[in-house]
Amino acid sequence: MKNKKIIFQQAKEYVEGLLKKPKPSISYTPEWFKNQKLFSNNENRLLESKKKENFGLTYKLCVPITDSLTAGYMFELPADIFIKNIGNNDVYIPWAEWKTDFNLLDVQENVSLGNYPIPSGFNETFYRWILNWKIITPSGYSLWVTHPSHRHDLPFFTLTGFVDTDKHPNSLFLPFFIKKGFEGIIKEGTPIAQIIPIKRENWESFEKKYEKKLTLNFFNNVSLNIIRNYKNKFWSKKNYK
Repeated sequence: MKNKKIIFQQAKEYVEGLLKKPKPSISYTPEWFKNQKLFSNNENRLLESKKKENFGLTYKLCVPITDSLTAGYMFELPADIFIKNIGNNDVYIPWAEWKTDFNLLDVQENVSLGNYPIPSGFNETFYRWILNWKIITPSGYSLWVTHPSHRHDLPFFTLTGFVDTDKHPNSLFLPFFIKKGFEGIIKEGTPIAQIIPIKRENWESFEKKYEKKLTLNFFNNVSLNIIRNYKNKFWSKKNYK
């Protein structure tokens, strides 16, 4: 099958050579995931137990988690950002500084948030990442833009959006919030947004009655393997280059 092409075009002349093209998300697999062993005995071998419930499988064997971490492409910070809280009377605003000649983010008036619920544990100051990239997808394909999957350890939270990048002519601005009380440096190379190309199609939902025979056949098939049932029998490999 021929690969679909996604194009990342620099949106401004003055950033040429200063920005890194977004890379496949697999390049940003976090250390906590890499270091996790497959089994709860802190090893990559099966626990010595005859009871299935004591195999001690960890999330590292969950392929959907791996797929979500590695799907699509990742935007990263092109330079360090220093965050310091300023204010008084228990009202603090995260103040951002950086050393590039071009802007990495901007601040929006909070009135534009309307009644949008601020994520729990985050400051209400409304920021936007400035990507300085125009993204072009094939006709009929949009982008699912979201916070990097499972990266709850990051000191910010990027909001999710769905953009028809086969038609959209401009670079993207991605709203985000900073964790309350966070001060320090968000380092160059930190992933800030994950983008996943999705084909636009029309869907219609239906309800189907329970079928005992079909369900039994399914579970009998799944139970043939102790581990990696989903990966061995149902999973399809995804490629992003």
